[in-house]
Amino acid sequence: MKELDLLLLRYLREHHAQAASDERSAFVEFLELPDPDLVRYLIAGDVPTDLRLAAICRAVRQSD
Repeated sequence: MKELDLLLLRYLREHHAQAASDERSAFVEFLELPDPDLVRYLIAGDVPTDLRLAAICRAVRQSD
Protein backbone atom coordinates (compact mmCIF):
# COMPACT_ATOMS: atom_id res chain seq x y z
CA MET A 1 0.00 0.00 0.00
CA LYS A 2 1.50 3.28 -1.15
CA GLU A 3 0.48 5.27 1.96
CA LEU A 4 2.26 2.79 4.23
CA ASP A 5 5.36 2.89 2.07
CA LEU A 6 5.51 6.69 2.28
CA LEU A 7 5.12 6.76 6.06
CA LEU A 8 7.66 4.03 6.68
CA LEU A 9 10.22 5.41 4.23
CA ARG A 10 9.98 8.86 5.82
CA TYR A 11 10.67 7.33 9.24
CA LEU A 12 13.62 5.40 7.82
CA ARG A 13 15.14 8.49 6.23
CA GLU A 14 14.63 10.81 9.19
CA HIS A 15 15.02 8.65 12.32
CA HIS A 16 16.17 5.09 11.84
CA ALA A 17 19.89 5.71 11.47
CA GLN A 18 20.20 7.54 14.79
CA ALA A 19 17.71 5.33 16.67
CA ALA A 20 18.89 3.13 19.51
CA SER A 21 19.34 -0.56 18.73
CA ASP A 22 16.22 -1.54 20.71
CA GLU A 23 14.14 0.93 18.67
CA ARG A 24 15.59 -0.47 15.44
CA SER A 25 14.74 -4.02 16.48
CA ALA A 26 11.21 -2.94 17.45
CA PHE A 27 10.87 -1.33 14.01
CA VAL A 28 11.81 -4.62 12.34
CA GLU A 29 9.25 -6.41 14.50
CA PHE A 30 6.67 -3.76 13.58
CA LEU A 31 7.35 -4.31 9.87
CA GLU A 32 6.62 -8.02 10.28
CA LEU A 33 3.01 -7.27 11.22
CA PRO A 34 0.39 -8.00 8.55
CA ASP A 35 -0.46 -5.04 6.30
CA PRO A 36 -4.02 -4.74 7.67
CA ASP A 37 -2.56 -4.24 11.16
CA LEU A 38 -0.10 -1.65 9.88
CA VAL A 39 -2.98 0.21 8.26
CA ARG A 40 -4.94 0.12 11.53
CA TYR A 41 -1.98 1.45 13.48
CA LEU A 42 -0.55 4.01 11.08
CA ILE A 43 -3.58 5.26 9.18
CA ALA A 44 -6.68 4.48 11.25
CA GLY A 45 -5.04 5.59 14.51
CA ASP A 46 -5.29 2.39 16.54
CA VAL A 47 -2.45 1.78 19.02
CA PRO A 48 -0.62 -1.53 19.45
CA THR A 49 -0.91 -3.10 22.89
CA ASP A 50 2.82 -3.90 22.90
CA LEU A 51 4.49 -0.79 24.34
CA ARG A 52 7.57 -1.11 22.11
CA LEU A 53 5.42 -1.30 18.99
CA ALA A 54 3.24 1.56 20.22
CA ALA A 55 6.38 3.71 20.55
CA ILE A 56 7.44 2.84 17.00
CA CYS A 57 3.95 3.59 15.76
CA ARG A 58 4.10 7.05 17.38
CA ALA A 59 7.56 7.70 15.94
CA VAL A 60 6.43 6.75 12.43
CA ARG A 61 3.32 8.91 12.66
CA GLN A 62 5.34 11.87 14.02
CA SER A 63 7.77 11.68 11.13
CA ASP A 64 4.87 12.55 8.85
